[in-house]
Amino acid sequence: MIANFIKTVIRLTAILGLTALTAISARAQDYPSKPITFVVGFSAGGFADSVGRILAQGVSDQLGQPVVVENRGGAAGNVAAGSVAASAGDGYTVLVTTASLGLSQSTRKELPYDIKDLTAVAIPASSPETLAAHPSVPANNLAELIAWAKTQPSVTLGNAGIGTGSQVTTAFFLTKLAGLDNIKQIGYKGGSKARQAAISGEVQLIGSSNSVYPVIREGLLKGLAVASVNQHDAIPNVETFEEQGYDRFVVSSWVGLFVPSNTPADIQEKLNLAVNEMLQQTETQEKFKKAGVLTHERDLNASKQFFATDTKNWSNMVYALGIGN
Repeated sequence: MIANFIKTVIRLTAILGLTALTAISARAQDYPSKPITFVVGFSAGGFADSVGRILAQGVSDQLGQPVVVENRGGAAGNVAAGSVAASAGDGYTVLVTTASLGLSQSTRKELPYDIKDLTAVAIPASSPETLAAHPSVPANNLAELIAWAKTQPSVTLGNAGIGTGSQVTTAFFLTKLAGLDNIKQIGYKGGSKARQAAISGEVQLIGSSNSVYPVIREGLLKGLAVASVNQHDAIPNVETFEEQGYDRFVVSSWVGLFVPSNTPADIQEKLNLAVNEMLQQTETQEKFKKAGVLTHERDLNASKQFFATDTKNWSNMVYALGIGN
């Protein structure tokens, strides 16, 4: 009798498991059947928001459902990350965030989520970090900058705040790779204020990504180096760090899409394919090019691996600077 009972339990468990798998498969097959919400972890008008809106339109076109963009800024994107991590893993709530997600794992002690509860589905856009200078700085490249800086009592470096990607990138280069010990870092509330401080001469140097490209082209700032593999079309004639002797110093601010980790793999795959298909559209490429943004077609596994590697790289720089959590 006990044996029969055990057999019955096993059969029921198998049936329930098969039913659950069938339901998940059906949901993935029907996805999406209603509007999707992209939760942008930053305010309107910034890098993440502008790229997120291009992605939203492209994904909507590919999947045939509206994609609503909701800005939920705060704590370097971590408020939105916590909200999405706690949402249902059904593919209808998607986080639009930046490299700050991985960076925050090293710079912030308390986060409203566990990073294991989020997973990357696409990281299709990036903007290389750039070191720029006010025109009064008598340097046009890294060698000239370092030689000049060594003759100064101090050199001011503006950034969007301590612990931001641009701050970590430029501080790591100037202090650890260039060996300068007289860099005075000045944090501002946001990249636009830091950029304006550099243009006005309030600070001598600035680290930023695509927000400084237009003012470099206009001659309001001088581009000294860009942290990309190749020179960036958005800022012609600005040499890479590698071209100037700093091998493999490649750092970008990127924008990616993340969902709760319990989201069915088929739904994650659909989102990834939708993004990669939109990247093949000429109109999409023109939008990104105009914004000074590079595009990358990565499959689902490559997106997850990229995030893991990028997070580790940020951690290495953060702890080398002594600002880790």
